Amino acid sequence: MKSYIYIPPSEAVARRHLAVGLKTRPDQLPRRLFLRTWCSIAWLYPGLHPDGYQCRDSGWLKALRPLAREAFRRRQAGQLTDIELYPYPAAKARILRERKLTSPS
Repeated sequence: MKSYIYIPPSEAVARRHLAVGLKTRPDQLPRRLFLRTWCSIAWLYPGLHPDGYQCRDSGWLKALRPLAREAFRRRQAGQLTDIELYPYPAAKARILRERKLTSPS
């Protein structure tokens, strides 16, 4: 299976993808739309780790937890690759963007 990682070009775009993903039951989202939503979460909240979504003090918002649960369900079913389950390139892109914006010129 070929992996798909989406890196939002801006916060506004990431929030739009997340809003679309939250309007539909996670198991009803087509693969590409689910991954755009999932990668947008990683981009918007780079400090969240997928493994912690069930922990109350992990920082995971209640509204995002069903998407995390669905990501793990899809991985277990062989529908997501490891890099799709842990979309660190999206989180890393956000961190690098923020560093660039805050670094003195």
